[in-house]
Amino acid sequence: MQATAGCVVMTVRRLAEEGLVEATLLDRAQPQPSDGRLIRLVAGIKAAAPGRTLQQIAAQLEAMHERTPRGGTRWHPSSVKHLLVQAERLGLAGTAPTVSAQPTPRVWR
Repeated sequence: MQATAGCVVMTVRRLAEEGLVEATLLDRAQPQPSDGRLIRLVAGIKAAAPGRTLQQIAAQLEAMHERTPRGGTRWHPSSVKHLLVQAERLGLAGTAPTVSAQPTPRVWR
């Protein structure tokens, strides 16, 4: 017999009501702090190939067997975009000033 998530929750709820397990088992799990590894990885992929689309980066992450921040295996462009926005906030991508080959001419008045 295979237990569904609903069956497990009902069973734990019943056990908590009877005092056999702690009621805190039914609380939502706290989000785990990010170590920044995925942010740095996605920023590095974007920096190495700036022309790649979000979908192409997602496909590369899947090919690398990287798990999503929530532990899934399927990457979506919106997940990649979210990580790139975080990378920009941390100064890892897109915010670094570019150095042009030609100096900007000065205009003297």
